[in-house]
Amino acid sequence: MDGLIDWLKRHRKEVLVGSVITVAGIAFVVISAGAGLLVLAPVVLMTSSESQPEDSVAGGAQ
Repeated sequence: MDGLIDWLKRHRKEVLVGSVITVAGIAFVVISAGAGLLVLAPVVLMTSSESQPEDSVAGGAQ
C-alpha cells in the first residue's frame, strides 16, 4: 500500500476519478474528496446489499 500511495502522490493529475486500481487482489475505485484530494475506496463498499435475487429462468417457481 505504501508504494501505491507514493505512486498516487506522484501521478495525481494522471489518475481519473472513477478509475479502478487493483492492489494485492483487492479492487479500489478512485474518488475525489474535494480540493484535489484523491481517496481509494474498496469496490465492495460501492455495492448495494439491497439487490433482490432473480428467479432462475429454467425451473423457477411460478
